[in-house]
Amino acid sequence: MTANDDRSRRRGRLQQAGAWGGAVAVYAAGQGLSAWAAQRAAGRGTRPQYEQFERPAFAPPGAVFPVAWSVLNLTTATSAWRVWRVWRAAGARPGGQALAWWTLALAIRGGYVPLAFGRRRLWAATADAALLCAAMTRYAALARRVDRGAAALAVPEVAWTAFATVLSTAVAVRNRAAGESSPPRS
Repeated sequence: MTANDDRSRRRGRLQQAGAWGGAVAVYAAGQGLSAWAAQRAAGRGTRPQYEQFERPAFAPPGAVFPVAWSVLNLTTATSAWRVWRVWRAAGARPGGQALAWWTLALAIRGGYVPLAFGRRRLWAATADAALLCAAMTRYAALARRVDRGAAALAVPEVAWTAFATVLSTAVAVRNRAAGESSPPRS
């Protein structure tokens, strides 16, 4: 092995690490901006607001959410990084499509907290959660064509957002006076 080969490999590993770090940072920044927007609109943090909602028996305590979303930030960003890595190396068409869905999911993800906690638009937040679940499901299906490991890393967010949609629906039903008076009409 030559010195140039060694440098090239190191540079490649550094680029890979930078891409993974960038994916994690983008997801975390989206989550942080969403929480900031909700806190700014409501004048207080999300956890005290969550504790004030009437919640179903299956609702987790507020402390679960930052932990769950931190893990999901890592797994989903790692999934996107794996798709990007294969797509970059092989130019696989489903990789570009999967990354477009991942980007869409990131944009959708940022809507829930400001809707539910900043504006108390509980049915709109529920629709946002359902849309995020659908986008992540599509992402996972496309990611599977590129890298099965990447698809597996997306499954926790698909499962969590499905649960979040059910939870959000139950909270919206129990707190009608705090938000919209009825579900949106189709």
